[in-house]
Amino acid sequence: MRCFDTARIYLKGGDGGNGCVAFRREKFVEHGGPSGGNGGRGGNVWAVVDPNLNSLSVFRGQVHFRAEGGVNGQGSNCEGADAEDLIVPVPAGTIIRRKDAEEDEPPLAELLKPGEKALLAVGGRGGRGNFSFKTSRDRAPTIAEKGEKGEELWVDLELKVVADAGIIGVPNAGKSTLLSVITAARPKIANYPFTTLVPNLGVCEMDYSTTVFADVPGLLEGAHEGLGLGHEFLRHVQRCRVLVHVVDGTSPDPVGDFNAINLELELFNPDLKDKPQLVAYNKVDIPDSGDFWEMVREQLTTELGVPADRIFPISAATGQGVIELVRAVRGVLDELGPQQLTYETNALNQTAVQRREVRIDDFTVAMEDLPPGSASTAPRVFYVEGEGIERFAQMTNWDYYEAVKRFQRVLEVSGINGALKARGVRQGDSVVIGETEFSWSDD
Repeated sequence: MRCFDTARIYLKGGDGGNGCVAFRREKFVEHGGPSGGNGGRGGNVWAVVDPNLNSLSVFRGQVHFRAEGGVNGQGSNCEGADAEDLIVPVPAGTIIRRKDAEEDEPPLAELLKPGEKALLAVGGRGGRGNFSFKTSRDRAPTIAEKGEKGEELWVDLELKVVADAGIIGVPNAGKSTLLSVITAARPKIANYPFTTLVPNLGVCEMDYSTTVFADVPGLLEGAHEGLGLGHEFLRHVQRCRVLVHVVDGTSPDPVGDFNAINLELELFNPDLKDKPQLVAYNKVDIPDSGDFWEMVREQLTTELGVPADRIFPISAATGQGVIELVRAVRGVLDELGPQQLTYETNALNQTAVQRREVRIDDFTVAMEDLPPGSASTAPRVFYVEGEGIERFAQMTNWDYYEAVKRFQRVLEVSGINGALKARGVRQGDSVVIGETEFSWSDD
């Protein structure tokens, strides 16, 4: 399977249901009063680890994920039903970040274990019905709120492959051929470098045990600095428990290639040098390779200190020595014991809805510059920006006169009217708050 390791998707929490304006009308019941119910909550969007997934390829066909909205409130004080949450399945090892996030901004989630989940987009709360606005001074309010819009955002998904063994080596060393022989994977194979552009995963079942192999695309000298998409490929090595280093026996300098790749691993992450490695000297079926096998093995053991029992002559094309290599990999994994996954980032991994308290009087006022040559009396546009006031404007139901009066009172009490007057707002100027635009009046 081709392991698509990055994706960008759009998420939107469900909008809250609208509140209802209704009054109780029942025989023999005087002054029934308001009975409009509240709207239901919009659905949240969760990312959940699905153990059946091992790549982000599912997101190549679907990019947009929208949760359902809450049900509107009804009369007889009936509240709208809350919407179901939306589950977005992701493979283990997925890191989720906001699009265009700052370097020091923590990821939204890092998910490693099957069933682990994180909240990505919060659904909007339901608008209140007129029953909620009833007070001792206003016994029959004709006002209701619209449902709050759900959170929406674009996120970048990055998969660091969680595999038992990673197959590494220089380009065209025979890594994809080896994967196709030991597993049912069918990666692209050709006689030129960089045939593999994305990681490939394969599952090998042998001796009543299962081993997941990852074919990491070929690495170049300078990969730790990003050369040849080095950063894109090297990150997949981090979560592999064992490395199978495929050495091209037909290379002019097999030992030099071996040293260059190991140096790139160490420069990218010093911890990688401590990962167990098995060396697969490939293409021994070719005379130019097989004739030098003994010489290369002696050089690896004496000069570089590679244990002799971890060097295997193989031919991925004919299958020679492959079974012994897989069994050795399985033996090393058994020695390491159960895999202990560790988090590599300070991801938020939010598991509960935490609504931030925002103040309506926390705002800024900006004025749009007039086009050159405009008359000094031309209408201007003022922008009031603030999360609290923008949410309040969005939830105001302009169909009801009492809602409009309530909004005007909030503008006065919060100091927005005073701030606009201080900036020189005039009759006929436009005032924009979120998605709502008004015409200023001095009345």
